[in-house]
Amino acid sequence: MQAAERYSYMKTLNILKIALFLVIMVLAYFLVETIAEPIRFEKEKAVRYAQVIERLKMIRTAEVAHRDVKGAFTADWNELLDFVKNGEMRVIKVIGNPDDSLDIIAGITYDTLMVSVADSFFRNYPIDSLPYIPFTKGKQFSLQAGQITKGNIKVNVFLAEDTAPFDPRKVLRVGSMEDANLSGNWE
Repeated sequence: MQAAERYSYMKTLNILKIALFLVIMVLAYFLVETIAEPIRFEKEKAVRYAQVIERLKMIRTAEVAHRDVKGAFTADWNELLDFVKNGEMRVIKVIGNPDDSLDIIAGITYDTLMVSVADSFFRNYPIDSLPYIPFTKGKQFSLQAGQITKGNIKVNVFLAEDTAPFDPRKVLRVGSMEDANLSGNWE
């Protein structure tokens, strides 16, 4: 091989090495991204779902308080928010210990108090945010309420559901319209 041919061969070989190195780097990047993307997705999902679950728990608390006072759940966000802000509920205060024989002899008394729903369950909580799904720029939870019949008994039921889930395969909800169930599907 002559010097000119050898130089041309070495130059071509070096260009080929650089090109292969760049291809290896691009493939390595795609390999790392293939592994990292689901990990990032699951981390973000955990952060978002924690806030959605907290909001669904507060909706459940509001609905149960509404049922206890008004006799039924509600599917109307305005009614629920008004109840949480302005509603009152009865609390029975027991004066004396019903398990203590001396208190029983002395007499146990019961005092009924009316307390604010907002102060009881929603102190320092942004009540107006209750209908809105976190991270969705204003999308609301769907809210349903009604009655079902179990045997010969009518049971009040409600369902609050995330209408804009981060992961469409895992839609968060609390309550049920088919069963007397107040738990969330994450519990």
